Amino acid sequence: MKPAPTLAAERQLLVARCELDRLELALAWTDLRRAMHPSATAAAHPWLGRALRVLPLLLGAARARSTSRYVSLALMAWRLVASLRRR
Repeated sequence: MKPAPTLAAERQLLVARCELDRLELALAWTDLRRAMHPSATAAAHPWLGRALRVLPLLLGAARARSTSRYVSLALMAWRLVASLRRR
């Protein structure tokens, strides 16, 4: 069994890591919502905003963080294809 100061230090480290993960998830989610926010000239898709609000409730925080990478890549590809179609 480890001494008490070592366990307390490990606990503080785990709490700090959890807080960092939570902040990274919140930042990624905010970036994704900003990217999906339609500009004044773009055609609006109101279902996208609703889906972004419901997604964390359905997936949970752990899965939302891992899927946010894939969603951001898909969003980038979608915008790229849309910009190429407009030309």
